[in-house]
Amino acid sequence: MLGAIVEKITGVRFDLYVLENILSPLGIYGGFNVDMLDRTKFAQNHEYNSQDNSFKVQPAAYKSRAEELKNYRIGYTTPIFSATGGMKISATDLAKYMTMHMNYGKLGSIQIISEESSQLMQSEIINAGNNIFYGFALEHAYNLIPEENMVGHTGSAYGLYSAMFFEPENKFGFVIISNGAADGYVEGFANIQRETIRVLYDYFIRYNE
Repeated sequence: MLGAIVEKITGVRFDLYVLENILSPLGIYGGFNVDMLDRTKFAQNHEYNSQDNSFKVQPAAYKSRAEELKNYRIGYTTPIFSATGGMKISATDLAKYMTMHMNYGKLGSIQIISEESSQLMQSEIINAGNNIFYGFALEHAYNLIPEENMVGHTGSAYGLYSAMFFEPENKFGFVIISNGAADGYVEGFANIQRETIRVLYDYFIRYNE
């Protein structure tokens, strides 16, 4: 829905708007259109099957949208890009994006979101339960790391589990991207998201304070 709203307001196709107004200014390589990216850089997605303890390749993760783009309608065909989770990006570049949010819309000397809008995005608007509160595409998680207020976003599709979370006051954060992990959730987080971030926190933050 939000992707379609972006198109209706700007008149620009969603993937191109994100590329021109967010990714390129921040020096980030990635995007929602797989046909505009270098496929040799893609990691093959695998989904774990607990019934036979196997890993299944997920080719749909990088399905070409070339045919759908031939008859694209602004504000209507937007779902082909999976605006809520279809971004193809490396952990390094996702960390740049996270740092921009950590600094309220700014990365280095580049301000792509006003500080006011960035703070609004990080506001606690909806109580999602499990001590998680949603803003605008970002959530506050008080249960991810004990005694820490972490702000960020999770991803899960085609065997991938990812997470980008930062602590807005003390300015530290974590990005994880996994492939082929067993499923299972605790308090709104996949086990691998929750446990990996806690291990990183213990190693880099807690025991270094």
